[in-house]
Amino acid sequence: MIGLYRQKLYLFLYFLAGIFGFSLAQSPRMLIKIEPVMTESFKAQFPAGTSLRCLDAAFGLYQIQAPSERIAQELFRTISAIQGVQFVQKARSVKRRKVPNDPLFTAQNYLNTIHAPQFWDRCTGGINRRGDTLVVALIDDGMDTVHPDLKPNMWFNRNEIPWNSVDDDANGYIDDYRGWNGGDSNNRTFTTQSLYAHGTEVAGIVGAAGNNAKGISGINWQVKLMPLLCYPLNGVDGNLGVIRSMLYVLRMKQLYMKSNGEKGACIMAVNMSVGIDGAFPDEEPIWCSMYDSLGNAGIISSIATINSNADVGVAGDIPSLCPSDFTIVVNSTDANDNRVSSGYSAEHVDMAAPGQGVYTTQLNTYNGPNGPYAAVSGTSFAAPQVGAAAALLCAEVCDSFWTLHKNRPDSAARLLKHWILQSVDVIPALSGKCVTGGRLNIEKARTGMNVWCTAVNQNLKRKSVVYPNPALPGQVIVWDGLMPALKSVTIHSMDGRQVAGELSFAGNKILLPDVSTGFYLLQGNSVNGVVRTRIFISEMSK
Repeated sequence: MIGLYRQKLYLFLYFLAGIFGFSLAQSPRMLIKIEPVMTESFKAQFPAGTSLRCLDAAFGLYQIQAPSERIAQELFRTISAIQGVQFVQKARSVKRRKVPNDPLFTAQNYLNTIHAPQFWDRCTGGINRRGDTLVVALIDDGMDTVHPDLKPNMWFNRNEIPWNSVDDDANGYIDDYRGWNGGDSNNRTFTTQSLYAHGTEVAGIVGAAGNNAKGISGINWQVKLMPLLCYPLNGVDGNLGVIRSMLYVLRMKQLYMKSNGEKGACIMAVNMSVGIDGAFPDEEPIWCSMYDSLGNAGIISSIATINSNADVGVAGDIPSLCPSDFTIVVNSTDANDNRVSSGYSAEHVDMAAPGQGVYTTQLNTYNGPNGPYAAVSGTSFAAPQVGAAAALLCAEVCDSFWTLHKNRPDSAARLLKHWILQSVDVIPALSGKCVTGGRLNIEKARTGMNVWCTAVNQNLKRKSVVYPNPALPGQVIVWDGLMPALKSVTIHSMDGRQVAGELSFAGNKILLPDVSTGFYLLQGNSVNGVVRTRIFISEMSK
């Protein structure tokens, strides 16, 4: 039986030897799995100089490449009939499963430019590691609430009973079920029949529902979009509408943090594709000061600069010129990484994003060739890509970031901004036109984020020593190996329950609480994360 197998195999391999005078770069290819015990005899009988490639000898995996589809089909039948060959299959390319099935995704070339699909292989946004629902606030002209690609990701204030004329969550706003109208100071932020689609266009870029087999995909497949309408119906006091909208965002984030996530909203970014051409910070001090307030609550602001081709430092623009560590000012490039008409400054504009021919959502009443979707251009549609990138990073970032965000939200916001700015693709067209000289790259920002997370986590795992251990209730102990900038110390049972509030400490000396005999976890909370060590407390420890 084995002899017959060898004879057929030899004839087959000799046939291959005669036809394989071709480059290994050609296709099609086949993968062959043979019985592992036949590996050596299989190799020995294969003529030298032919194109058999061993991929895993122990497993019996080989690759053969044919010069044409016709010959490949003949080989497939021949190989399948040989005893000892267990499996034969075509070698085929494997697509990334995180490319969405939205039919108009192919029209969204800018998503490939900023490397969103590479990020999606690991995370598509919406919820962080701790289960918090992430929110991006959009200060604009409202949003279409019935649009099929926006409706799944609309933010709702679940602590507010809609339209009952009562401030149910006691946040100072009545019936703010779908955000707030800063222009008219009421709850009308949604629109289904309107001449204005700007906010709807911005919303689609940030968070059109991804992989739902409808229309397009947002940079975040799942994220909550909070609409803030800053334009009053009577058309006056536009800057007042912006300030009141920003105040709403600030208060909802503060409420979220104060209530430990029970109320408010976990807003990580706010997009502002609105502004005042020719204005300077001394003319808008209240507006400009709000960015620091938002940043102190852990929120970064993505800002669209002017669309005219001018140096904003000379021509003026609010909010581009507002001085704050928590803003990212964005100008515009095209599909070929050329800068298109937009404000520039090596001091006041931070970076660019694709802003020409950005395919996004339109009002549901829009009657275009592809339904309520169309391409738009301008810095208004470059900036939301940056705010969306911030939210996407927050969906994957490590726990250490969230510990930092809880204790020092301003530091977390600065860190988030740093990851985005330091990871741009530097392109010649932006030299001298923005601070970074580069265009958004979300995947590179993720790499920078993970470098930080790895370094911090290694720091948290370093050895720490508590002495004396065992110790007495009420005794002062020393904890060597603590992280710098310690904020608080707590003590927990071995199952993680906190059994005592914040302990008194000075440097690395800590006063133990009066607790019963047993093993406990001593937890140090730092701006860089959390470190724990075990301690035994016993009245008999002496």
